[in-house]
Amino acid sequence: MIPLKIPNFKGTLLTELTFIGYLYKTTTLKEYKMNRRFLLGALSLAPLALISSKIPSQNVLVANLIKRWKRSRKYTLAVLEAMPAESLEYSPTAEQMSFAQHFLHLGFTNNMFLGILQDTKTYPDFNALMEAGFFLERPDPINLMQPDRLAKRDAEVNKTMVATYVSDTFDYVIDSLGSLSDEQLSRGGTKVKPWFLAGHTNLDLILRGEAHTTHHRAQAIVYLRLKGIQPPGYSKYNTL
Repeated sequence: MIPLKIPNFKGTLLTELTFIGYLYKTTTLKEYKMNRRFLLGALSLAPLALISSKIPSQNVLVANLIKRWKRSRKYTLAVLEAMPAESLEYSPTAEQMSFAQHFLHLGFTNNMFLGILQDTKTYPDFNALMEAGFFLERPDPINLMQPDRLAKRDAEVNKTMVATYVSDTFDYVIDSLGSLSDEQLSRGGTKVKPWFLAGHTNLDLILRGEAHTTHHRAQAIVYLRLKGIQPPGYSKYNTL
């Protein structure tokens, strides 16, 4: 076969056909006939090139979930950072969890939801779940369900410990998502879980975590307002 100087025609069906026309115009009839196998091959592959360019990449849903959780991580940490260290344990009433508790609580819960999703073991009730090995070490054995206070430390130290824990739990979620495929999102509905998560698929657990994070972060934003502090802007941290 006579060698051809091939220009950079690629990417769509139109440019592939343009390439074939280019060969026809720039070669002799003899050369054209001798290269007909090449031409026919190019023609047969052109539709495949067009089709492949339209096929979405794998795990589009998982990729989008990861993107959203990364945004949520930044926004959540920004809300936490907005509260001065000396007011970290502020609470509007004695019956409400402190500002710090809301963040520890949401981090712990996200760790729990994704741990249940990933673990091959099953946990039929809350007590069994608390014995699971996937929980990250918390900075303080503080009660995460009822009003409580952190151990007495320097305020800045406590704030750093809370922020580190929250960041680590978000990383745990994002890393766990990275190990999933879109197909796996619909699984898990029949897996044994505590009553409050019964019937949850893997996707349900992920979305439940996102909604729960929003719930507690919003309460923390109200705490900032009650302290006269301007919270971080929503759109800045949530534009995809």
